[in-house]
Amino acid sequence: MIPWTKKKGLVRGTRYVTKLEPLEREMLGNSAVTVSEALMGRARSAPKDELAEMTGLPSGHTTAPDDPALARLLPSFFREGEEEVDGEAAVTRQFTETDIIRAKLVNLRILVDALGPDGSVNLSLTREQVGPWLNAVADIRTFHAAQLDSYRAGHGEDSDEYRTAQNYVEWLGYHQDSLLTAVAGPLDIPEDTDDTDGN
Repeated sequence: MIPWTKKKGLVRGTRYVTKLEPLEREMLGNSAVTVSEALMGRARSAPKDELAEMTGLPSGHTTAPDDPALARLLPSFFREGEEEVDGEAAVTRQFTETDIIRAKLVNLRILVDALGPDGSVNLSLTREQVGPWLNAVADIRTFHAAQLDSYRAGHGEDSDEYRTAQNYVEWLGYHQDSLLTAVAGPLDIPEDTDDTDGN
């Protein structure tokens, strides 16, 4: 991909643009669909809570996903042994997971919509789309990083499957980094700054 750049226009305002290779665009779009389907499957499999439905409260699973990739996307709010009250982690997950899934799906939808029609490789994001886009790419990268562990265990680090997956995860990281750099702009640090005296 071509690194992201920031463009300012009088009519369209500030936009962030890049151009993907056709294969990059296809893989990113397919990944967004894959992660969305996994999240929707998790939401649909949530047990029904009659009290929550009667009161209008959100209700979801009380335990973490078995799938390692989903477990990374939907981690517990508590480390093991950190609950102050027994069952606190389960209750927190039950009342928050559905909303978290919904927010992730919105971000992924924004990414898919911004990719545009099949075959389009030119990307242009508004300021408002940058945050959701970065969050969606972060979730895609997290999901595939977990799958990378399974490729390592199942095929070994020298396998084509593992190397291909690793290259894709690294590309996603570069994609994020490039956009963040375009948003932040160059660092305004004088080259002759001497910090050796600790001041």
